[in-house]
Amino acid sequence: MPTLNRSLLGLSGLAAAMVLIAGCSDGKAGQTPADPGGASEKKSAEPVELVFHTNSGGAVEGFNKTFGDRISAKFPDYKISYVQSKQGSTLAELMAQGKPVDILYQTDAYYFELADSAKLQYDMTELVKKHGINLGAIEPQVLESLRKSGSGKLYALPISNLTQVMYYNKGIFDKFGVPYPKDGMTWDETLELAKKLDREEQGQQYFGFAASPAHILGNNQLSLPYVDIQTEKATFLNEGWKRLIDTYIVRPAQGQGYQKYIAEKKKLPYRLEFTDTPQIAMFVFNSNFPFSIPNIDAIDWDLVSLPTFADKPKIGSQSMPVVFGITSTSKHKDAAMEVIQFLISEETQISESKKGIMPVSTTDAARKAFAQDTPFKNKNWNALYYNQIAPGVPKSNYQLTVEKSFTSFVQQIVEGNKDVNTAMREAQEQADKIIAEAKQKK
Repeated sequence: MPTLNRSLLGLSGLAAAMVLIAGCSDGKAGQTPADPGGASEKKSAEPVELVFHTNSGGAVEGFNKTFGDRISAKFPDYKISYVQSKQGSTLAELMAQGKPVDILYQTDAYYFELADSAKLQYDMTELVKKHGINLGAIEPQVLESLRKSGSGKLYALPISNLTQVMYYNKGIFDKFGVPYPKDGMTWDETLELAKKLDREEQGQQYFGFAASPAHILGNNQLSLPYVDIQTEKATFLNEGWKRLIDTYIVRPAQGQGYQKYIAEKKKLPYRLEFTDTPQIAMFVFNSNFPFSIPNIDAIDWDLVSLPTFADKPKIGSQSMPVVFGITSTSKHKDAAMEVIQFLISEETQISESKKGIMPVSTTDAARKAFAQDTPFKNKNWNALYYNQIAPGVPKSNYQLTVEKSFTSFVQQIVEGNKDVNTAMREAQEQADKIIAEAKQKK
């Protein structure tokens, strides 16, 4: 498997890990809202146990730090358990063993494949009504995308969000006397700026621009899905994919030094080349990036909005929220919904926004609070909301499987081993084969 592909595969779990932080609200612990249908859960002498699971593989210590301890403090009458995904305790193995799981969580891109793999989808629409959850306070594009992915049903609710923005290293711009990027730049303007920074200085190669391919392609501004959810066929023959790959990856990498690096390393410059080396002047990654790595202070950085296509002004990336979904087999659906309700309450959204967790709330209070309790409070966080969120696309039950295949073909384009037409045709054929084989196993 190519090096770039291995890097990209790790991002699916990493993207979730970087945003899995939730806070507190002031709902009363242990209280269940009145049940108009008279079907409240029966009280038991034993505490209600809520079991959480995700396929990102994070350790229990991480879960407790980001979720478990806070939920337990808010709901002391509930026992909060987390089952780490590893050999012997994957979701499929838990189901085979007859072990309960009440809440599944992931980023929306991969949640539906996870829940569908064990047939655990549960439409939470009626529970939302029963508990009086105000969906009008949640980013509408996020909710619309979740409903599209669920064919109209609400299989999950978002608790935090991610969008793509562009970070830049001020030191590199200062070194070469190049003006800093600004909010509202087009891709053509950005790539022209990048050319001024593609150079070698005293044996050090500098790159004007790089991006995380998995994030920027998976949340692309043209709202192209990997898989058509209606036909369950890949979409890589759509001409829009050529435009995206050319803009995000091929054009930035045309410089001689860039090509030499790719030939030697068999990968694109990436996160470490931005923060550790440092060599990248402008780097597109998700909005949680500075809060998820230990050495961002090694460089003098700031951020601007994601560049846009000239014919699609002010259209940024799609969002990539972390979502929680109650399982169809849960015996404690009301209790599980109380937990989700407290995670998306306005007080929690503001509290977590202050820590650098992008809220799903649309209120000014939640947005203006972003990063205010962090060392980075004076950065240009308006960049997160400068663009509109691109319309979300339905997420296929084969999302991660197809992405793994697709990124290997992107690597071949980057290395010059395949032209884009051949790569897209072969990516289409392989993805369709993967989907057909997966459907046969169901």
